[in-house]
Amino acid sequence: MSHALIADLGGTNARFALVPIHQYEPLEVRVLPCENYDNFFSAAADYIENCSIDMDRIDAVVLAIAGPVNQPVIQFSNNPWSFTRAEVQSYFGDNKAVALLNDFDAVGHCLEILKPSDIVVIGENSTVDPKGPCWVVGAGTGLGISCVVPQENGPNVVLPGEGGHVDLPSSNEVEDDILKFLRTRHSRVSAERVLSGMGLENIYEALSLREGVQKRLSAPEIGEALKAGNDPIATATLEQFFVFLGRVIGNLVLSVESRGGVYIAGGIVPRYLNEILESGFREAMQDKGRMEEFVSPIPTFVVMSEYPGLMGCACYASHLVSKA
Repeated sequence: MSHALIADLGGTNARFALVPIHQYEPLEVRVLPCENYDNFFSAAADYIENCSIDMDRIDAVVLAIAGPVNQPVIQFSNNPWSFTRAEVQSYFGDNKAVALLNDFDAVGHCLEILKPSDIVVIGENSTVDPKGPCWVVGAGTGLGISCVVPQENGPNVVLPGEGGHVDLPSSNEVEDDILKFLRTRHSRVSAERVLSGMGLENIYEALSLREGVQKRLSAPEIGEALKAGNDPIATATLEQFFVFLGRVIGNLVLSVESRGGVYIAGGIVPRYLNEILESGFREAMQDKGRMEEFVSPIPTFVVMSEYPGLMGCACYASHLVSKA
């Protein structure tokens, strides 16, 4: 049986897996900390040496990469690894179909194969136009965003971009103070400065300063404080995170009328599903003045699959082999 080697290469972890062609459930998944390897190739070698499939049974290699992939040298956004397409092709062999996708392009391809049980509706609206464009948004080590245009024949078209680096919107005094705080460290404040693991830390520190306290917790420490339920600043931090997420997504919907819905993935939001359901996320998303009625019908979903990026790679690998 023909297989694909797939990998979702993030800023913190590299997730490798195998999948039979035309199947989409990742097998033999291993999560390798990027900091343990000098480069991608040493991590790949570790995985290949310990997997059950010989490389001669691998017909396709699809890599999802946390950073732009249309550059001569592919440099990760939150990770010191880099390589060229030619180096990847040479490493795996000229006889194998190789594709490099942005990590959120891969999540965009996973929309083709998601089951209803893989997603949770946020808000009152859940009706999608299957032919309408969609947005995929995900906060983790960084903020990934992709615009997906469904196709009747062939893979989804995923429009390239780095939407996580748009300017951060602000709509009230608290948000103004957070922006002012972040401008003391950065001449320009992008959405990723608040919608990421680092972003949770930034919001927490900024809200602490508003209370007259100089304090910064790491993202895991904020998570522990939220579990304990004894830190009101941690609770306010997560609420503000969801409000900023709503504001950014609302801007995306204004930019492209995404009747296909907005799909929220990444490492943070699925972990706090109950909290986003009870948050001001949708209110902030729809807070667009005269355009509120334009934005309000757009459905939003949280992707609960454990490995949506790998699933998207598996889906793309099947298209790749079918085309070859």
